Amino acid sequence: MQPIGRAIQTAQAEGRVWQQECSHFLLQHRLTPHCTTKVPPAELLFNRTVRGKLPMLPRNSIVDRHRQACNKDQKKQQYNKEYGDVKRRVKDSDIAIRDFVLVRQQKKNTLTMRFDTSLYFVIERNTGNCSK
Repeated sequence: MQPIGRAIQTAQAEGRVWQQECSHFLLQHRLTPHCTTKVPPAELLFNRTVRGKLPMLPRNSIVDRHRQACNKDQKKQQYNKEYGDVKRRVKDSDIAIRDFVLVRQQKKNTLTMRFDTSLYFVIERNTGNCSK
C-alpha cells in the first residue's frame, strides 16, 4: 500500500480526521529533498524555506535554487538517456532525404497490415526524439 494510504488508515484507526492527517503527511512529503535535485519541491514552489515539524539546518540563499535544480535535473536526464541508449544498443538511423520508406499505420482490426502499402520518400529529417 502507498504511504499516503497508510497515513489515512492510521488516522482512521486512531480516530483522527483523515483529511487533516493527509494534509500534514503531504506537507512533510513535499518538504523532503528530491533525490535528483537535492531541493524540496515545496521550496521550489514557494521560493522560500517552508518550516515543517522537523528542524532544518540553515541553507544558502534560495535565489539560485531553481537554476541549480534545473541544471541537476537536466544532467540527470542526459545521464539516464545515455545509459539507456547504451543498454538498448541504440544506433543512429541511416535514412536520408529522398530515400523511399514505408509508413506504419494504426491497427484498426486483426487484418490491418502493419505498414501502408504505398511507398513514401523522405523530404525532411527530424533529428529529435520521436514519439508515438
